Amino acid sequence: MTEVNGLRLAYRGFIGGLAASYAWLALAMVLSGLLVADPLAPLRPMASALSPAATSAELAFVLGLLLTQAGGGLAGICFAYFFARFFTVRRTLLVAAASYAVLSWALVQAAGLGVPPAVAPATVVAALGYGLLLGVGTPLRSEVLRTQSPVT
Repeated sequence: MTEVNGLRLAYRGFIGGLAASYAWLALAMVLSGLLVADPLAPLRPMASALSPAATSAELAFVLGLLLTQAGGGLAGICFAYFFARFFTVRRTLLVAAASYAVLSWALVQAAGLGVPPAVAPATVVAALGYGLLLGVGTPLRSEVLRTQSPVT
């Protein structure tokens, strides 16, 4: 038994990851719309990874949103449970979460599920935004410590 309530920490990481993944989606779509005039460019490779028949814009958006939410929630749980339990200062947690998000996105890109090179800068900035929001939403160690009941 540890002194950190791991279930509460993982839940908060999941919720923070879901919320931050909406920010990733919004940032990636806006920035890719500005860069290549195609807001759905970051979502098309993800949608085609789930279903090769995802050629319409609507299906690309829905499947991309689905994969973004699933990945964002899972990444939030992993960050909170395995890394955030050790942080006691908010600034270091923010830097760690941003670094974690950018490195995670680099792994997605390396696995071939990423985006074309023209849109890559937009998604890296979006990953940075995801990490900052994940860091804000993840509790510090002192917020998830188990309370010790006195022995009687």
